[in-house]
Amino acid sequence: MVVSGPSPEQSAGRVLDLAVEQVRALVAELHGLRARRIERVEAELATVCRVEDDAGRVLAVKVVHDEEQQRAALEWRTAVVTGLADRGQPVPGIVPDRSGAAVSGADAGGTPVLVVVEEWLTGVPLHAAEVDRDLLREVGGTAARLSAALATAPPPPPGLTHVWEASRGRRTILQALPDVRDPGVGELAAAAADGFAADVAPHLAELPRAVVHQDLHDANLLVGRAGGRPRVTGVLDFGDMLTGLRVAELAVAAGYAARLTDDPLRGLLDVVAGWGEQASLDEVEARVVLPLARTRLAVNAAVWAARSSGTRAAYAAARSARSLPALRALLAADRDAVAAEVHRLTRA
Repeated sequence: MVVSGPSPEQSAGRVLDLAVEQVRALVAELHGLRARRIERVEAELATVCRVEDDAGRVLAVKVVHDEEQQRAALEWRTAVVTGLADRGQPVPGIVPDRSGAAVSGADAGGTPVLVVVEEWLTGVPLHAAEVDRDLLREVGGTAARLSAALATAPPPPPGLTHVWEASRGRRTILQALPDVRDPGVGELAAAAADGFAADVAPHLAELPRAVVHQDLHDANLLVGRAGGRPRVTGVLDFGDMLTGLRVAELAVAAGYAARLTDDPLRGLLDVVAGWGEQASLDEVEARVVLPLARTRLAVNAAVWAARSSGTRAAYAAARSARSLPALRALLAADRDAVAAEVHRLTRA
């Protein structure tokens, strides 16, 4: 999917839970779609549905609260995704409403909402695929190709931010820790926050910035096969996209992919190797890949542990599954040795 709900900063618990019949009525009104089958899909804050229409198309519908500045952000993101699709990136096509707009405003039982409809991409989520070293390198190559395609994207609306953005990882962890009841999660997350302060914060001013997806986790990458090889066939959910650290595209993808292997450090380096086949990093970027990957796993574990109750508790548990073992392994890795290996693999 392209959009997510408002950022946690803006919405702090602003979960939108619409009934499927409300979604059916919205897409009928706005897009002229007759949904012969509709089902809910787990999501963080939005209402997301898989819809089959009477023409046999399978579509994804996401509905979020209509709040200040949200429309501009969604219109920018859908325009960027449309440009990516035109350039051959494996992203979903946007289905415009009756007026030709990508983002539609409506009323859902007295609640102002925004609606986006996209093509439903087929494929197996990375976390459910048979992950080997070739597939991990493909993940890295996908991240590099997406980074290159986003290099020409227009800038986002002013002030667009997100608490998951890589440069503020330590702050996000520290904000979540008071609500984390599991001492094991708290200890590992705090260690990653300390590592960010020591190994990333001093270099923030030097690190190149660009438009980044910044959420290439193992449910946002779909996998298929082409030419006998595993391939990433879909990139989903551009709802966190903004201007951030360019190297975050690789660090986030590598950190999440490391969760899927018995040797998380080896998995991280395989993703880095795939990136290096397509693109390079400068020496400072190479040095921060490991601490940024650790930080993202810690953000994932801490934020979802802090949100482990309420209507999205099951979603929170699923989103943080496997993070702690991978984080523990990456925290034990030799920082300088890994930085040297990342630099070797990504040297121009």
